[in-house]
Amino acid sequence: MSSRSVLQKQTLLEGLRALPGDDSLFRALTGLLDQEAHWSELRRVVLEQLPHLPRGSRLEAQAAYLGGKACLELGDLRQALSLVTRAIQIQADFAYSHHIHGRVLARMGRRVEALLAQQRCASLAPAFPWCWFEIGQLQLEINQMAASREALQRALQLAEAQDPGGPSPQLFRRALAAVEDRAQLEERRAAARVLWPARPELGPQDRLSTIEELALSVEQFSLFLDRLEPPAGD
Repeated sequence: MSSRSVLQKQTLLEGLRALPGDDSLFRALTGLLDQEAHWSELRRVVLEQLPHLPRGSRLEAQAAYLGGKACLELGDLRQALSLVTRAIQIQADFAYSHHIHGRVLARMGRRVEALLAQQRCASLAPAFPWCWFEIGQLQLEINQMAASREALQRALQLAEAQDPGGPSPQLFRRALAAVEDRAQLEERRAAARVLWPARPELGPQDRLSTIEELALSVEQFSLFLDRLEPPAGD
């Protein structure tokens, strides 16, 4: 944090001590701490100021969202879940609360609930690339390969349009490549199970003889054609 930011932060802190719950001072200070990723201070300010904010107001919802975000970054998942749940109860149409909610649930191992939360975020903010990234990651974890690939492709397209020189497109490309590798491995395994049902499952680094690789490729193509065939009666 620059010396100017430090001075600004101290001024805002002193202002809030004199006028606890002041809307403009609170928004300015928490916005600064959020921008600078000062999570411990942000959590402390939010928890100190929450009792002074109008109950059920959008300002309380914003505070709970920021407190939940800070707690998530600090690894305090229980407090994060409590705060972000409160934010959603007050302001259900704020997309980024659902995003933080989904991230917290994912960290807690509650993947299906996390996926629903990120999908709610996507319905409210379809141009937000990070919800699509989280959706793709969660779908990969529950073995929904095609859906995961589609979500990550969307995340990448949005990120490239919004921040072409930033770090997120590179991260999304790596995630998409990991999905492609996983999908190819699953296709190899499915074909191998048909050809050699008694063998151990193929590992990511396993390579076969030339003849076996040819047989595997033929079987993979056969399974691909089977998936293209319409169901009987259509």
